[in-house]
Amino acid sequence: MKRKHRASAAAADADSDGEEASQDAALPLDSFSGDACAALTARYGRSAAPQHRHLLASAAAIRSILLDDGLPLTPASYLPAAVTALCAAGPADPAAASALASLLVILLPHIPTSPSSLPPDAASESASALAAFLSSPDASKLPTGTVRSVVKSLGHLTLHLDAAANWDAVAASLEALLAASVDQRAKVRKCAQESVEKLFAYLEQCGCAKKASDSAIGMFEKHISLARSLVNLNSDISEVKETDAAQMLGAMVTLVPYLSKKARKKVFSDAYQLLSPCFTPLTRHVLRLLETLLDHLKAESIESEVKSLVSLVVAYLPYDEKKPDDTIVSALHLMKSCLDKIVGCSKLWVEALPTAFEAVSGYLVLGRNCSDDIAKVVHDCIDSHIDHSVFVTNGAQISERGVEGLSDETAIKSICLSINKRLQTCASPPDSILTILVVLFLKLGESSFVFMKDILLTLAQFAMKMDKESQLNNVEECIGAAVLAMGPDKIFSLFPIAFDEERLTCSNTWLLPILDKYTYGAPLQLFLDHIVPLVKSIQNARNRVKKGRKRKDLQCWIDQLWNLLPSFCRYPTDVHHSFGSLSKLLVEILKHDERRYKSAVEALQQLVDGTRKLSSNDQDVEIYMELSALFSSKPISFKCARLERSSKKEARKNLKVLALHSANLLCTFADYFLDSSQEKRDHLKAALRCLAQLSGSTNICEFFVSLVKRFELEDTQLEPESQVCKTDEVDRKDEDGIDATEELSNKRSLLLELISTFAEVADEDLLDKLFGFIKSCLLNSSMSCHSKALLALSIIVKEHNEYSLAHLDEIMLLLHGMKPVLDNSVLESQLLCYQHLLVHMIKVNEENTSKKAFLILNELIVALKSKKESRKLAYDVLLATSANLRSSKSDSSDSDLQRLFTMVMGYLSSKSPHIVSGAIAALSLLIYSDANFCMEVPNLIESVLVLLQHKAIEITKAALGFVKVLVTSLKPEKLLRLRADIMSGILQWSKVTKHHFKGKVVLILEILIRKCGFDAINLVTPDEYKDFVKSVEEVRFPILSLFSLCYLAEMSWLRNA
Repeated sequence: MKRKHRASAAAADADSDGEEASQDAALPLDSFSGDACAALTARYGRSAAPQHRHLLASAAAIRSILLDDGLPLTPASYLPAAVTALCAAGPADPAAASALASLLVILLPHIPTSPSSLPPDAASESASALAAFLSSPDASKLPTGTVRSVVKSLGHLTLHLDAAANWDAVAASLEALLAASVDQRAKVRKCAQESVEKLFAYLEQCGCAKKASDSAIGMFEKHISLARSLVNLNSDISEVKETDAAQMLGAMVTLVPYLSKKARKKVFSDAYQLLSPCFTPLTRHVLRLLETLLDHLKAESIESEVKSLVSLVVAYLPYDEKKPDDTIVSALHLMKSCLDKIVGCSKLWVEALPTAFEAVSGYLVLGRNCSDDIAKVVHDCIDSHIDHSVFVTNGAQISERGVEGLSDETAIKSICLSINKRLQTCASPPDSILTILVVLFLKLGESSFVFMKDILLTLAQFAMKMDKESQLNNVEECIGAAVLAMGPDKIFSLFPIAFDEERLTCSNTWLLPILDKYTYGAPLQLFLDHIVPLVKSIQNARNRVKKGRKRKDLQCWIDQLWNLLPSFCRYPTDVHHSFGSLSKLLVEILKHDERRYKSAVEALQQLVDGTRKLSSNDQDVEIYMELSALFSSKPISFKCARLERSSKKEARKNLKVLALHSANLLCTFADYFLDSSQEKRDHLKAALRCLAQLSGSTNICEFFVSLVKRFELEDTQLEPESQVCKTDEVDRKDEDGIDATEELSNKRSLLLELISTFAEVADEDLLDKLFGFIKSCLLNSSMSCHSKALLALSIIVKEHNEYSLAHLDEIMLLLHGMKPVLDNSVLESQLLCYQHLLVHMIKVNEENTSKKAFLILNELIVALKSKKESRKLAYDVLLATSANLRSSKSDSSDSDLQRLFTMVMGYLSSKSPHIVSGAIAALSLLIYSDANFCMEVPNLIESVLVLLQHKAIEITKAALGFVKVLVTSLKPEKLLRLRADIMSGILQWSKVTKHHFKGKVVLILEILIRKCGFDAINLVTPDEYKDFVKSVEEVRFPILSLFSLCYLAEMSWLRNA
């Protein structure tokens, strides 16, 4: 029966589509002096559609009446006559009624509502007539499209009424619209609800919101008894009445924002009682209405009702195949909204959340489609209602006294028991439950050891027997959350890692990779007291074992245990007490175990960087981001309790402790560095840089001087003022002592590598000594150490701009004296120095540095025209310079970048084609990296385009390349402004086939036509080239020229550069 009724309704809706088509577009009445009949005739006069013929006939008849009565042909004049004719036609003449209803919908939008151009009496009579027509039994016999048009017209017309002066007319219209908002026909219902919503907003402005609310409550009460019967499963209720009740609840959802407080409370009190433990046809509608009401009610006014509602919602949640999954999710959302609403008034969650979780846990275990949605809601409930601070503050006390008698803790215990019970029934843990467990571990912190110990034991059983990597990763992530929350000490009490010397086995080694990834805020002493003795025990056993496979297993465990050292150095909690012992361990590793130097370096780096973060102002954000990245579920908010206890004051105190030991560690690490291979030195630099930050310039200065003496390099000048730059002495060698020279060069190279780690934190006195040493190496030593000297110099220049500019003349003389032709690394370091100097000089923008900036640019432009390796390096330097100026935090970053463009443009006036083409290549690279900015540089594009007239082939080739990059990079709207200049510049080369000029022009045209359109390009093309441009257009889609392929390859290389 229900299917037949819906099919009939669908057919009626389909038949009405044609009737509604004429209502879509507004009529251009202004073009016909407001005459609707003339406008309709102009639009539909040639149409043979029956509905259009009826519409035109009705309009013509009304027009004739208006002319006879001497009334103006305006929409306001058409309206009363159209309403009267509609009421007279009724269902007896459905075609006429449909045409008149369509005419009303067309006319009303052309009648202004504020102020209304309708006479009050005419508006009131017309509205009352339409309301009576709509409320009559005959209206149900009309087609859907006709009724919908009447509803829409009544909604428009009611907005013309003065609600304060004539409430009776408004009340009648509102009652008719409310009745239509629960109509069986979807289009009628939707239109009525939209009209009612607009009308309620209008009545609220008129001060009649209370009266409107009373009307809505009247409709609600009319249907509520029917809804109660449905909830009580009264089999005598017809299908139509069932639908009426559902539509009433849907209509109330749209009205909730406009109801008075009293009306909302009344609806809420009646609606929540409609919720049944079983699914009914009204369940979805009730849940949606209650959710909307909660958003608009204050907690204190409905606290008792909310408590009752939570009980009803929880009663609906238990698993039942007859309950649709979406209603379970909606009910859970509603429960969360209830708990959120009274979060400050009651601890209702303590009773509700454990029961609710027990009820929905079946859905999580069964892996239903709604599992993830349910897990998300439970996740949000835990995050909102479990107070992290309570468990952090009372962690120790909870462990001692148990959980009895504390409501919060009893609730958590109940949830955890429920989770563990469900997990034990699973072959593998569902991801939805694991997501909840991650949040719960992190929320409870160290207290999770009390509440979730059994869960962790269950997870460990899964981890030890799982084979699938994807499932194992999720379980390990969950156990990792436990490590982060509880701390490794608690984990070791549950899963001790112990070595059996007789059997040569190590227990719980599956846990080591998890500890490596998730250990944060652990005590260093735990590693020193537990892990280090364990490692030594396994090492001793390995030395005694001769079997290769067993030795390999033992070595694997040793490696995994040593890898925990950096993990325990991530924000440790006992730096003040344990760093002395740790520093001894680090020294011992460097001296006696060469394989572990990477662990020692990483541990020291983690320790220093982490302590600095804890002492900074934005520590919370940085650490949260670091911890959040560990979990694929990206928890909304969590904190590591042990890190919270580390105050900034304590972190600064720890930094002082680190600084006290830094000088000795610096000497040890430096000694190891000086005796190591290049590969090891690359890793050790990170540790030396950290120690240099802690030691201070004075200690570093003394240490550096002692190294110079130790290497017998006292003859190397350490003060820049004591030397004179003599670039003609760079290559001078002592032929009689070549071996001694090589040894001396190697010593200098080692010290230069150390300088690169010290330079960042150096003060002026230390910088003088470092720069003096670098200068001496560049002037008086062989070329073998020039690359490292220039690299060290580049770091000084980058980190110390004031010092660099103060010694600019000396630095420039040193750089210009280098001869990098034999060693590409020297050129790379030299250009790196140029890059940082150029950035500093452009930013300060002083006259005395401008000339030197041009000298640097000259070097770069010459390099752009050199061999391939040099060109690539010069490209990198230009791009890095541009990026540095663009990313500058200063307010003048745009002007700095523009200054770079302007300086490069200065070379366009050079007499040397080689230099000009190099400058164009530089500009091409710069606009490719930032095409939009090139439009802001005055005369940039014009200056290059004019060079297309130049006779030098080298310049023309570079200029065409510039245009290719320009048209590729710019957006169409900007290209449209430049197309005339571009076309006039490139077309002259379309007849020259040498040097691929014609092919380059064709490619540029293809890009222009694709971006701007053929018509826009053809418009600015001179007549003599129109045939050529047209030929390009004709072949550009089917054929991709060889030049296009070459250009795409060139762009790919340029992007990589």
